Amino acid sequence: MKLNVKSISVFIGIFIVSCGNSTSEKVTENENKTNVIQQEVKAEKTIEEPKDSIYIDSFFTDIALTIGGFENNFVKKRKLVSTYPATVNAQFSGFTKSKMLPISNWVKEKKMIPENYACNTLFYPLAGADFVYADAFFSDVKNYILVGLEKPGYLPNYDQLSNTDLQSYLNQIFNSLDISMKSGFFRTKSMAVQFNQKTVNGTLHSLLFYLARRGNKIRNIRHFILKENAVIKYTSGTEGMFSPGLDIEFLSADNKVKHLFYYNTDLSDENPKIDNFFNWVSTFGEHHTMLKAASYLNSRDYFSKTRNYILKSSNMVVQDDSGIPYKYFIDGTWDVKLYGGYKKVIPLFSSRIQPDMVRAYSDTTKLTSKNLPFRIGYNVAVGETNLQVIYKKK
Repeated sequence: MKLNVKSISVFIGIFIVSCGNSTSEKVTENENKTNVIQQEVKAEKTIEEPKDSIYIDSFFTDIALTIGGFENNFVKKRKLVSTYPATVNAQFSGFTKSKMLPISNWVKEKKMIPENYACNTLFYPLAGADFVYADAFFSDVKNYILVGLEKPGYLPNYDQLSNTDLQSYLNQIFNSLDISMKSGFFRTKSMAVQFNQKTVNGTLHSLLFYLARRGNKIRNIRHFILKENAVIKYTSGTEGMFSPGLDIEFLSADNKVKHLFYYNTDLSDENPKIDNFFNWVSTFGEHHTMLKAASYLNSRDYFSKTRNYILKSSNMVVQDDSGIPYKYFIDGTWDVKLYGGYKKVIPLFSSRIQPDMVRAYSDTTKLTSKNLPFRIGYNVAVGETNLQVIYKKK
């Protein structure tokens, strides 16, 4: 059955059902008959596709391509004339040249992930919408688990947006990523405002931007909640709009089916559901962990559960100095490789300087290499950059 854009437009959320269901879930009473039909058509279309096929969802992919500044059928049908693609292409080209390519080349050159450490999953706490760095460092994993305080959000009904509104929507997404592409990280205070707009209402829009710019195509988008015993339930309708979990299934540029999971939760010890969340992450099996521009939270007492989980469960950790303090990796169970330089931190986090790591970086027997061909982390602002690649001994 051939579907046009209008027949599968999204109404205040994404109406998808779990793969195990044969029919869509009931929608709320305030949703009209048209939206019920759209939900059922979308669910039917998704379920009919075999999971092992090289299948993409044309609607979701076109939306991602539109957000990413690429020409596609959605833009053509809307007859959208805009400078947006040229602006995006120019800035992202510079971002790729200065940051993404040097990282990808370095990862390959250093063989950062030895064969005996390869696994299917990356756990990236405090990531927000930072898929692009996760993909640059760990392009071979099948599952990306990103965590942040920002809501996942949901797609608007694009049929209800005029071209002027659509242009404003795209500009809001791109503006929310401007700081990240320039500095290499998101600012929490900025995200609280930029990801809480009427249409740009969470991380989903930025994630689609980065997925498209990295050459991926979208197979499915589903929201979910995490139930007890680390079981996830896919949601739809109003429930889906406000669910904390997001599962974007996508096809990579080399035709591999992957999943980007984003989960909105508090990772501090005060969260009574934190253990259940970690149990869910553990269901993915052995995994890598990445920490970047992490506000030094893992050095604080009230982050002990997250820190301890990472230390217990990770087969390797890639981080800058804002991650887990160096002292936790010198107990003989880890092999630590230090790259770049480390003598100071930015004034905002001056109390988080690590004297033992300063000494380690100045010790030629412990420093792996001063050379780091890309800038990363907060310390770029003070003329330094550092990276620790840490392997759990086997």
